[in-house]
Amino acid sequence: MEPKQRHFSIGYFVLAFVGLLVVQSVLFAPHTENVSYNEFKALVKRGKVTDLLLDRQSITGTLSSEGLEGLLSKEKIEELKRYGKGVHRFITVRVEDPGLVPELEAAKVRFSGRVENTWFSLLLSWVVPALIFVGLWAFLIRRMNPQSGLMSIGKSRAKVYVERSTG
Repeated sequence: MEPKQRHFSIGYFVLAFVGLLVVQSVLFAPHTENVSYNEFKALVKRGKVTDLLLDRQSITGTLSSEGLEGLLSKEKIEELKRYGKGVHRFITVRVEDPGLVPELEAAKVRFSGRVENTWFSLLLSWVVPALIFVGLWAFLIRRMNPQSGLMSIGKSRAKVYVERSTG
C-alpha cells in the first residue's frame, strides 16, 4: 500500500496569503472616523483639527480626542475612546466651500493639497476588459479542434459500440 503523498498547491498558498492580508487589514489597520462636514467645521473652529490633506473629493486629517463633548455625537466619542487616547484619523466628504481655506488659515491649521493621478485607473478600465475578451476568445479557439466547430458546443460526443455477436 502506498502512503498518501501530500501535494503542494499554489492555490492553497494564495488562499492563505489573501487570508493573512484580510486579517491584517481588519485587526491592525489604523482606524479612521467618518465625520460630517458640519462636525468638521465645528472641530476646526475649536482648534481640534491638525494636519489636513485636501483632496478633490475628501478631506483627511487628525483630531485630538480631548474636549470633543458637544462637538461630536456620544457614539463617535465612545468609539474614539475605544481606540485609545491621543490623536485619531478622520475623513469627511469635501463640499464646495470657498471660505474653507481662509478659515483654516485663521485657525492656524496646517494643510496641504494633493492632485490625484487617474491615468492608471483609466488605463486599467480600458485594458482589463479587452484582455478578458481576448482570453475568452483564445480559450474558445483552443477548445475547437478540426472535428468540432463553434456550433458543436454542447453536442454529445458519445459513441455507440455494437458487439458483433452476442453470447
